[in-house]
Amino acid sequence: MCSSVVERCPDKTEVDGPIPSTLTKFIMKNLNHANLINPYPIKIFGSASGINQDLALKVAKLLKTKLSPCSYKTFSCGEFLLHHNESVRDHDVYIVFQPRFGNKEILSTDIDECESLVFALKQGEPSRITVVIPCLPYSRQDKSSNHREPVLAQKIPMYLQMSGAHRVVVVKLHNPSSYNAHPMTIPIVNVETDDLLVSHIRSKKFDLNKFKIVAPDLGAAPSCRKLAQKLGIPGNIVIINKYRDPKKTNQSEVTEVIGDPRGFNCIMPDDMADTCGTAVKSLDTLKKNGALDVYFFSTHAVLSGEAIPRLNDASFSGVWFTDTCLSEAVANKIKKLEIIPTSKLIAQVIDNLHNGKSVTALWNEKK
Repeated sequence: MCSSVVERCPDKTEVDGPIPSTLTKFIMKNLNHANLINPYPIKIFGSASGINQDLALKVAKLLKTKLSPCSYKTFSCGEFLLHHNESVRDHDVYIVFQPRFGNKEILSTDIDECESLVFALKQGEPSRITVVIPCLPYSRQDKSSNHREPVLAQKIPMYLQMSGAHRVVVVKLHNPSSYNAHPMTIPIVNVETDDLLVSHIRSKKFDLNKFKIVAPDLGAAPSCRKLAQKLGIPGNIVIINKYRDPKKTNQSEVTEVIGDPRGFNCIMPDDMADTCGTAVKSLDTLKKNGALDVYFFSTHAVLSGEAIPRLNDASFSGVWFTDTCLSEAVANKIKKLEIIPTSKLIAQVIDNLHNGKSVTALWNEKK
């Protein structure tokens, strides 16, 4: 039996236990957490079925790697089978997945595919699995409006956790306070897009003193105030108060305008553009109250129902969407559309997570 011994080292230091190896001494001497590099190699996955992989391909290219291959096949009974084609043992795995909105069956199938891919990768014993879902389904269902209504905002993260994921990365959560509250839920990284919008606005060379930031509802007022502060116009805020009947879906009514948009151009940012009914009603209200040019921005262009005809018929001076859930085919149908890419930001987030660096520093440290 071996026992703990005291050995005399050349530097006269007494060590209780086995003498550290030369490699261990080197690591301990040169360990610097500020510059710590993840020893586990990175692997990037997109959709196993090959659907909606544009964003994943761009992110992989920016990270100077390629999407890891998968196999996917369906059966006549409705089931599918997928698996990864390369070893992921001891790898730091990232899945960049864009579920398709607008159809219940397609959305459910995409969510099921993502969970199944996580489950398959878990069997390969990776070091860690991070799922990047830029636009998280059910994120707006963050509170109960009626008795017995479930709060489904945490459903997808909990499903992914049960499948084997260690973390979820989301772009612009609808309500960040509704996550990370449950002790059984894995961490949710909320990636802010304010700086992307600020850079896009400044590239236009607008005279911002002639602009007002419009909050489409009371809940968006704090984020719009922060945006106005970043643009150097903290007092130029207009808030649209609206009423939404909890018994009706995708319907809202504008009740009042807080602030005066008369004689000003307006920028109306929102986290999600679904049917765009609220956006068009807000546009009409602003125009009636004397607003000049109105620009509409949304992080997540879900665009369900009659959204595209509504946008094309509306008198917006510009429509700005990111590519979190916007396909090229849909984008080509929208007039006055300008796409703000998110691939670089997402790639930076993945790189920082992989190397143990701060994620919030990507936007908090910017002026």
